Amino acid sequence: MKSDFYRKMKRFSVKILIVLVLFTTFAEIDSVKIDKVIGATKKSFVEFNFENKFATPFKASGKSMTLKIDNTTAAEGTFSLLASGRKQIDDGVLLDVTNLIDYANEYIITLYVYQKSSKLQRFVVSSEIETKSGKENKLLCEKVIIPNSWKKLDASLNLTELKGIKKVWLKVYVPTSTTNFYVDLFTLKVAGSSHLIKFESFEDKNIAGFISQDKKCKLSISKEKAYQSTYSIKLQQTAKRQNTTVILPVKGTFERGKNYSISFYVYQPILKSLNLAVGVRFLENGKSTREIVLEKVAVPKNKWTEVFASYTPSLDSKIKDFVIFIRPLSDISYYYFDNFTISDDGWYSAVPDLDLPSLSEKYKNYFKVGVAVPYKALTNPVDIALIKRHFNSITAENEMKPEAIEPYEGTFNFSIADEYLNFCKKNNIAIRGHTLVWHQQTPSWFFENPQTGEKLTNNEKDRKILLERLKKYIQTIVSRYKGRIYAWDVVNEAIDENQPDGFRRSEWFNILGPEYIEKAFIYAHQADPNALLFYNDYSTENPIKREYIYKLIKNLKEKGVPIHGVGLQCHISVSWPSVEEVEKTIKLFTSIPGIKVHITEIDISISKEFGEDIDEETKRYLLIQQARKLKDLFEVFKKYKNVVTSVSFWGLKDDYSWLKGDFPLLFDKDYQPKFAFWSLIDPSVVPEE
Repeated sequence: MKSDFYRKMKRFSVKILIVLVLFTTFAEIDSVKIDKVIGATKKSFVEFNFENKFATPFKASGKSMTLKIDNTTAAEGTFSLLASGRKQIDDGVLLDVTNLIDYANEYIITLYVYQKSSKLQRFVVSSEIETKSGKENKLLCEKVIIPNSWKKLDASLNLTELKGIKKVWLKVYVPTSTTNFYVDLFTLKVAGSSHLIKFESFEDKNIAGFISQDKKCKLSISKEKAYQSTYSIKLQQTAKRQNTTVILPVKGTFERGKNYSISFYVYQPILKSLNLAVGVRFLENGKSTREIVLEKVAVPKNKWTEVFASYTPSLDSKIKDFVIFIRPLSDISYYYFDNFTISDDGWYSAVPDLDLPSLSEKYKNYFKVGVAVPYKALTNPVDIALIKRHFNSITAENEMKPEAIEPYEGTFNFSIADEYLNFCKKNNIAIRGHTLVWHQQTPSWFFENPQTGEKLTNNEKDRKILLERLKKYIQTIVSRYKGRIYAWDVVNEAIDENQPDGFRRSEWFNILGPEYIEKAFIYAHQADPNALLFYNDYSTENPIKREYIYKLIKNLKEKGVPIHGVGLQCHISVSWPSVEEVEKTIKLFTSIPGIKVHITEIDISISKEFGEDIDEETKRYLLIQQARKLKDLFEVFKKYKNVVTSVSFWGLKDDYSWLKGDFPLLFDKDYQPKFAFWSLIDPSVVPEE
């Protein structure tokens, strides 16, 4: 019952959406029309899909450039717009939207682009606005596009505050090269209807990319019947076969992991009832491989009937191209369909682009590339897809800390930790254990007398109680996961450079002194002799703190304590520390024989010095600086690949970060790669400024 209600509500929403779009569209059309182009003036939804084989009203911005309609590739249908002959990197495709949009509304701009060069290219959408005060250029969108794949660009245009507008141009270009490129499905829509992906009312007298599977069947624009307004598509069947399938290619339109609704209206004046199927058919190398019928509908005689279906492309799907099909299940000589709509039911959801180059694959000859994730990420198929694509090591963000594993003495809870291990085994991903001993997120019972509940002191009896608890805790966990966790952060953040001896005055230290550090490593090694054991800390680039850590590790090593490396957390910012200080830290620690380095918790804050309330221009500048710094850091890590064997980011995407309101990671809140990501794949696509 619940699913039926949900489907009915989706149908109702789509119907209301169509009515609103149509009402706004036809209420706003004035006497000025664009000849032979999809769309008319002052519309709330305008789409250019180039199936009418006209490039107008688009123009070339470079003198040597040419724009032409091409059938080599298309995001949908058969044709797209090819921009060729570019001589300058700012040569591009122009669209005059002065008379297309209502300046009182904010518009969402979407378009699909394609480039066939052998390299990554950065695409830009910008606006040029002429007012009585002069001209204003603004960057609206920029995105790195991989070769040979249709990808969507999204931008917004808000002119509601501008006065005296005389001209508004939109421009698409590629500032990274003079390569040719293609554009398709260029859409402008009022922000409130941004979830509407496609709406075809056929009022432009264009069949909009629909194809009859039987070439002898005729698809044409007809005035005989229409659901609303004047025109519809009429399918006239052949005499021999009267149930021909109609298809609409949707190569680049649908994103994996999102839910879409497909809706259209059908009219037939012949049969008492026409059974009609709608579905998707997958293609590989231009050949059909599999099809799914999404819905079957009975269309009564002489009545416009809605056909409604929904579809969610699988996140794991490797088939990039497919078509939507409409197929009569009975012989019928002709019928009509109108108001074809595709909407994104999850317009507030986001999914990653799984075609991006893999980060872990890029650095497979240097070190593991890891990520710290909360448990919720292991229950989210979208997060899982991103993890599997880019990382070959993970760290449990909080779920393997003492308060999560043993909240009460003698009561161990391994259920969540086990899920991390099972996930990693299933997906062939390594796992770092974090963390065994820490002054935070450790239950208070560790430091309380089991009989009286009073705080332990540093007398011998209390010291013995705490050492026994430490040993039992460490060995219970490490032995449980013996051979399955490749490295442990055994002791975390035990150094405080403000103390005269450099040791943090934690409960561990106050009761046991520095001995607890040595014992923790010994206990862990006894439980799993093959696991790599690390001391982990932040601000290791601070010269004073760095020296204290160096002396601690050197002393442990000289005493024969089984310690194998230092974890540099690398919670840093765009301005501190310098890359040179990071390199000094690596050189100093690895001067101790047998010591390796893991970068365990890297993130780069852009708000630490500048605050969260920064404008878009400043934010873009800082994100570029972030990318440059990360690229330079990775060059250092690669330089020391013999000792730097793992690099882990502290968070999957910005809104998962512990630095709330900041932008410190590789992916934004919508799973989109930032300049930081691209700086590690191909720095040439990162802007200079």
